[in-house]
Amino acid sequence: MYDRLAPVAPTFLDAVDLDPGDQWDVQLPLRQRESAATLALVSASTAAAYYLREEIANAIAYQRHDPAGHRLVPIFLDGVPADPAAVPYGIRGLHALDMAKIGLDGVVAELAELAGGLAATPPPAPYETAAPADRFAIYEALCRLLTPQFDEVVFRARMPRQHLAPASEPLARRALDLVQWSEQDEQDEQAGLDRLAAAVRRVAPHTLRTG
Repeated sequence: MYDRLAPVAPTFLDAVDLDPGDQWDVQLPLRQRESAATLALVSASTAAAYYLREEIANAIAYQRHDPAGHRLVPIFLDGVPADPAAVPYGIRGLHALDMAKIGLDGVVAELAELAGGLAATPPPAPYETAAPADRFAIYEALCRLLTPQFDEVVFRARMPRQHLAPASEPLARRALDLVQWSEQDEQDEQAGLDRLAAAVRRVAPHTLRTG
């Protein structure tokens, strides 16, 4: 798939594009944030793929922040699961490509057409333009916290635990849950984000950057 797409649009694959000595845990999130789309290759192994699940959660946040600047495209390698519970969190409502049905040729053709319509410029890094209580800046700040710090933010924000993914899930998934929950304020969505931002600053004052 990479070989077929690379001539059509700039395409990143860690096994090919990282140089020896690169810090993959730094480069992968950076390259993903700079990209116009994330292609999530979903199979029976996805449930156990920690970093894939984290990258899906990141892509959901990027798309929420700037729908025109980043797109999450699920590609089911073994066909769309009959059980909706087997579909990874966050992509059940997205139109997906079914490789078992249309084959590699069909998937590449669809992606090549999509690439032609994607935004030419990548979304800006959130900390360069975000206001103090911007949902995307808060999400990235949460992802940089240590687990005890994150748990303290949850406590200070008074988030009900039933709305939060378990500790065994990637931090990016739990951070997305926290941001989405904060936006459910019936009176004022921004007020919920402001309260969450205040909790983050209280726990880690230098983590949440402003524009």
